[in-house]
Amino acid sequence: MMIKNAALFLCIFLCSCSKYISISEIQEIKNDTSFEGKFVRTNGVVTGVFQEVGELGGFFIQDQTIFSNTGVFVKTKKQVRKGDEIIITAKVVEYKSETRLDSVQSIQLVSEGNSVSNQRVTLPISLCEMEQLEGSLIHIENELLISSSYSFLKYGQILLSSSELVQLTEIYDAQFDSQKIMDLSSPKQVNSIVIDDLSNKRFPLLDSLYCKPEEVLIGNTCTGVTGFVSQFNDDYRIRLIDDILVEAIEKEESSSVKGALKVMSFNLHNLFNGDGKGDGFPTARGAKTYESYLLQLSKLNAAVCAADPDIIAMMELENDGEDSLSTLVQFCKYLNFKNPNRKYTVSLTGTSSSSDFIKTGIIYDANSVTALTTAKYHKNPIFSRPPLFQRFNYGGNSEFILSVNHFKSKSPRGAQGLNEDQKDGQAAYNYKRKQQAEVLLNLVDSLYKNDDLLIVGDFNAYTNEDPIQLLESNNLKRLEVSKYSYEYKGRKGNLDHAFVSKNLESSINEVKVWDINTSYPNWIDYRHELADSNYYRSSDHNPILIGLY
Repeated sequence: MMIKNAALFLCIFLCSCSKYISISEIQEIKNDTSFEGKFVRTNGVVTGVFQEVGELGGFFIQDQTIFSNTGVFVKTKKQVRKGDEIIITAKVVEYKSETRLDSVQSIQLVSEGNSVSNQRVTLPISLCEMEQLEGSLIHIENELLISSSYSFLKYGQILLSSSELVQLTEIYDAQFDSQKIMDLSSPKQVNSIVIDDLSNKRFPLLDSLYCKPEEVLIGNTCTGVTGFVSQFNDDYRIRLIDDILVEAIEKEESSSVKGALKVMSFNLHNLFNGDGKGDGFPTARGAKTYESYLLQLSKLNAAVCAADPDIIAMMELENDGEDSLSTLVQFCKYLNFKNPNRKYTVSLTGTSSSSDFIKTGIIYDANSVTALTTAKYHKNPIFSRPPLFQRFNYGGNSEFILSVNHFKSKSPRGAQGLNEDQKDGQAAYNYKRKQQAEVLLNLVDSLYKNDDLLIVGDFNAYTNEDPIQLLESNNLKRLEVSKYSYEYKGRKGNLDHAFVSKNLESSINEVKVWDINTSYPNWIDYRHELADSNYYRSSDHNPILIGLY
């Protein structure tokens, strides 16, 4: 009896020292530091219990009055049941931008078996409304698009959006629309959201996830999104309580283009062959094992075989020379072995490219075109990966030059001064890419001004960024495409481009981005156990196919 009285006294004491506030008030105290680490008392109905779900370990409660439908997550191992109305005393904490209750002191059961309802919402939704929904059980009523699958197998997460997400500098001019880009970079509405499983585990079990991996293709639509709104740093998430319904979209997969001669511009996603003898793995980039390298070869060959190009312009080849052990020469031999109807030949330069890990390269079918000169890398200190030029003759009468390029990436590593991210949407090293574009144009003007010229490559710049606009403004025409070559964090855009000189423009019959890679999940590429030998996700860039003559 003495122990029971002491426990009752302690409960009364704790409750009397804790301020009573509603759940909606708890969610409004993010900017009120006076509440940080303070104990409060509140009440609500338990809407979901996840005591055995790893790090999540807790439950959600929700204020379901006629005027409010606000919830909060309670981090605790204390036992409750869904539908319980409780009075709880706990500490208010901020965990990676999410308001939670932690260090629970007491839970008092008021009633049992209460109904649990969800808030029905439609995206896009204002940031203010989304913040008010944190901790609440919601159902999204409209159909959503899958925009990124990158974290599905790793963390059980998919990025969904109410409309297609496109890189801002793909659409808007990086200079003239800079204010618009800045405004849109800090949106006032939420039109995309991450859905998450409830495990909080890295590499969750496949059979525990809310849809099948083969359904998770960018552009597919989904409905039935019901779960709890949570926040992680700057992103909102919905922790799903039910499976979602995914509907596949029809994809146009034809690799055909009009024209008698086909050029394929293809980033090979770091093709490295070890020492060229089956050893030397893991490599500096690319495959970690010989078996992984063989799978990479199979997937790349499947893409080449399906596209059946006369010329392949390549980026992200290992920069290891041009002898029989080099990646370039061995890739060419592999293609000929797998495609006996072709007579693929390496455009040899007789020189090294640079000191970079990777380089550009050209393979062509000697039965389709004739290489008139030795290929040439035009070296300049501004290029880590010098542009490659090769003069071809087609059909005895048509002569043109192919230039393959790979500009500096957007990674901020080592960026200084003007190469730092200027917050204009063009990311790091835009200044260096502009310089590379200027030097490339000077090469064209001084050496190839009167030639029929086709310039392709991975320029690491979206369509309305400075380097692309520079190239377009100097007697070159960028070939328009209807699809995007790359996807990053759910946003699509074209990092890969093709330009022609004005005198070659009339010889271009068709150009297309062949979407076999960016819409497909990264976990089926050559580095993962779910990969097979088909051409899907043979690279992280989509190839560009160009039909001439």
